[in-house]
Amino acid sequence: MENLIKNPIFNGVSLDDVEKMIVCFEAQKKFFKEKQTVYVYNLGCQKVGLLYHGCVSINRINADGSLDMLEYIENSGIFGATFSFFEHDDEFIVVCEKDCAILFVDKSQITKRCSKACAHHSTVIENLLSFMSKKIVDLTEKVDILSHRTIRDKLLCYFRMQLAKSGNNFFQLPFSFLALANYLCIDRSAMMRELKKMKEDHIVKVTGKNIYINSTPKS
Repeated sequence: MENLIKNPIFNGVSLDDVEKMIVCFEAQKKFFKEKQTVYVYNLGCQKVGLLYHGCVSINRINADGSLDMLEYIENSGIFGATFSFFEHDDEFIVVCEKDCAILFVDKSQITKRCSKACAHHSTVIENLLSFMSKKIVDLTEKVDILSHRTIRDKLLCYFRMQLAKSGNNFFQLPFSFLALANYLCIDRSAMMRELKKMKEDHIVKVTGKNIYINSTPKS
């Protein structure tokens, strides 16, 4: 519950009220192991997932069966809100990246009018709308990254965004380099070769998952 109450959907809601809402929402808690399929979003799927702990990735399924990673979500995150509330033709799969526990809530349980007119229910709906607005910003960032033509430009664009969020001249990569390649929609081997060139050009320094920027990169 300590992790769950940190979820942005419950911002401003007390622990007691969160516990009551879980019962009210008829929520289901499930556990998943690494690389297991957590959920598949297609037409008619309307579940919102709230992470207790662990990590999942959100991936679009292409016509050839390959996956393009759209997002990587860690502890206390939310997934599925945009897929559940808006009609779409694409198919998306949620994959467990690290062993996780997830609370599933049906969309209708969140949006239905509460019989007790609970103030905290209204707060949750407002929080969900704010969260979905943030997702639009995140999607805009992803479009900005993919609009760059070269691998180096895509990497530098992503690095700049992460640096702005960290407030330092370095940041920690939130996932593996394979996941980074999937997120940027590029070949991993080609990406690693370009990263090597960027290190040789003294643009970046890579230590484990820590990415250091030696100077403000310009594409």
